[in-house]
Order: sequence, then structure tokens, then C-alpha cells
Amino acid sequence: MSKIKQKLSNLIPEMKAWFHKKFVAPIFLSLQGFVSYLKNAPILPVIAGGLIVAFLVTGLMLNGSVQKFSSKLVQNVTAVTHKSLEKSGFGLRDVTVEGRFNTRRAELRRVVKARIGESIFKIDLDATRVRVENLPWVKSATVTRILPDLLHIQIEERKAFALWRHNKSTSLIDRTGAIIQTRSLDKYQTLPYVRGKKSEHTAAQLFDLLSDYPVVRNRMIGAERISDRRWTIYLDHGGSIHLPAEKVKNALNLLMDMERDKKVLAMKGRVIDLRLPDRVVLRARPLPVTSLFRKRNNT
Repeated sequence: MSKIKQKLSNLIPEMKAWFHKKFVAPIFLSLQGFVSYLKNAPILPVIAGGLIVAFLVTGLMLNGSVQKFSSKLVQNVTAVTHKSLEKSGFGLRDVTVEGRFNTRRAELRRVVKARIGESIFKIDLDATRVRVENLPWVKSATVTRILPDLLHIQIEERKAFALWRHNKSTSLIDRTGAIIQTRSLDKYQTLPYVRGKKSEHTAAQLFDLLSDYPVVRNRMIGAERISDRRWTIYLDHGGSIHLPAEKVKNALNLLMDMERDKKVLAMKGRVIDLRLPDRVVLRARPLPVTSLFRKRNNT
């Protein structure tokens, strides 16, 4: 008799665990998803309570089909709830956008995917924000509901910084090197260009440095990153400045001393070499060399 009691006492915990796994856990998981939805929707407590009770009773009756049934039930209840919300004044009336200057309206409509009249609570704010931030001009975005019927999007756009020349193509970039667009660049031709290895990511450092030397910055039309070590600056009159790999400010200060005395930056076509630590070297730009027998550029 004692052995039977011992076996029964060992069996009871196993039965409890089995019952919890087969019945209680699936119901609880399904309820969890449903309740999380209820938290974000303005549904009357009586309706919510009645749905939960009906869900529990029906779920217990269906045993192993609880999860399938609960998923379908939540979908149906969600659809009915959204329809009720739409009829109760919570249907989307408009989407307002703040901070849009270059992002096209059609692009925003395409990624927002909101439908006028649908329940405002049906719109996934985080997913919408991510899609908006994937647009090339958009740096960051926030998406909020303004109850009862408005969706508001606030965006911060990227600022056009430079033209990046790479692989025989040109792209408009912001100061981080992010590509904004590759077509319709005519209106940005006054921006300086950059080229060379990692030039798109390091140009901002150079431009920030040159802000302390406006006489150089104002004449610069482009810059080339050489072997990812140093820069060559190209000037508007055909000249250039070879910067050193290190102690760039010291080199530019030497150039400013010479500029005050001799106005070297105004000398057309001059190559200004600052790579030596204690001097500024000036030389004429090399003349072009052409072949009489090999055609080049159809000349």
C-alpha cells in the first residue's frame, strides 16, 4: 500500500506539469498577445472582458487546438475592433508631414502605406518610422498618432554636402558619406567634389579644418584623398595644394604666412606643395603632353 501511495505522489507533479504544458501555457500565451493589443486600443472594458471570458471557455473546450483557434480568434476580434473604431471617429483622416524639403511626396505616400478611413490604431508606428528613415533624403523620423484621426510624421533631412566621384560615376552625399542621390545633380554642381579611397567618409574632417582657412576654402572646387593618407586640394583657377599626411594645420599656417606676403593663392595654375615640414614649395602646373599618333578624346 505504501508503495502505491509513493507512486501516486510521484505521479501527481508529472500530471500537473503535463496539464500546464498542454492546456494552461498555450492559453496564457494566446491571451498575452490579445491583452497587449487591448492595451493600445480604446475598447470598452465590458466588451474586452466578455471577449476574454469567451476566449478562455472556448479554448479549454478545444484542447490541443487552442493555439490555432486563439490565433484565428485574435485576428477576427482585431478586425471587428478596427471596424468599430473606424465607425467611432478613429478612422484616419490625414497624414501631416513636418520637415520635408527634398523628400518627394509620392515617396512618402508609398512607404507610409496608410489608407484614409482605416483605424488609426491599425498603423504600426515603428514599422512606418523605419520605412520613412530608409528614404535617401531622410536622416531621422518620428511617427505619432494625434487622436482621434491624424498621423503626424516629423523628419530631419540630410544636408547636401559634396559630390563624390567614384567608379566613373558621381553621387550626392551628406557629411557622413551617405549617398543621397545619383541622378539630377545639376543643381548641386557648385558643391565641391571629393574622390579617392574613403574620401566620402573623411571629407568632413578636411572641410571642418578648412573652415579656419576661408581663403583656401573659398577657392577649393574639389579634393582628392591620396592613398587614404593625405589630401590634394584643387583650386578654382587650375592650381592645387598638396597637403601633408600629418601636422596639416602647421602646413596651412605656413601657407597663410606666405599668402599674406605674396598672395600665392591668386597665382593661376600653381602647384603649392606643403609636404615638407619647414617650407612651402611653389611650382608651375605641368603642361599637358599629347601623342601625335594615338587619338585621345576624339582630337
